[in-house]
Formats: sequence, structure tokens, C-alpha cells
Amino acid sequence: MRVYPDIHRKVVEMNRPFVKESDPLLPEVLLDENLRDLKGDRKPAGYNRQDPFGLRLIFPLADERRAEFYFTKPARCQEVVQITEQVSAMLRRRGIRHTVEYDRLSLGPPRGLPGIGPMGPTAGVLPR
Repeated sequence: MRVYPDIHRKVVEMNRPFVKESDPLLPEVLLDENLRDLKGDRKPAGYNRQDPFGLRLIFPLADERRAEFYFTKPARCQEVVQITEQVSAMLRRRGIRHTVEYDRLSLGPPRGLPGIGPMGPTAGVLPR
């Protein structure tokens, strides 16, 4: 939880080109709500705006003993890999043990062609 504000701000910054100017306080309101949920051991909403090209931070329904989240975009792109690597480096610097898994969706097995590894626009960060 102590690093969540920094993760949230990274997502907001990457989404800045897609944010409407009429919602300047929305990211801070979402941050406050998510922090309250994390402190109360509830599933936070993450950053799941309906922007057609925006990056999303999702907290899936998962094991209650550990925090789990992933980044996704509607289209395959390098931004998901970039933010995943940045957040992973931030967690390492702060001594937080975690695992990065690419293309692990809770909706089913990883996508891919037979004989070829999984492909797709998502990456997850899992504390160990």
C-alpha cells in the first residue's frame, strides 16, 4: 500500500493525453478511494477509465492474502511493458518482493498460437 500512490500517479501520467480537462480532480479522487479500499482490505477500483486508448490499472478478484494488479490497454502496445518494468524497478528499489507475469489474464489461459508463446497487451505484478 505504501507504493500505491506512486503507481497510481504513473498510470495517470501515462493517460494524461486522454484525460478530459473537465475532470482535473478525478485522478486524486480515485487515488483517495483506492487508498481507503486498500486500508480496509477491500478490492480497490484501480484506474479503469473508459478512454478508448487509455492505460488501465486493474485489481482482479484474487487471493485475499496478497495484492495483485495488472496493466492493460485496448490494443497491443509497448506502453504496457514500459510501465510494468518501471513499476517493477520501483518495487525492487523499495525492497518489495514481487513477480511480473506477462499475459496472465484471470479470464482464461494465456493466448497464443500452438508452438508460439503467449501474446497480448497485459502484464501483471504480483507480490511474493
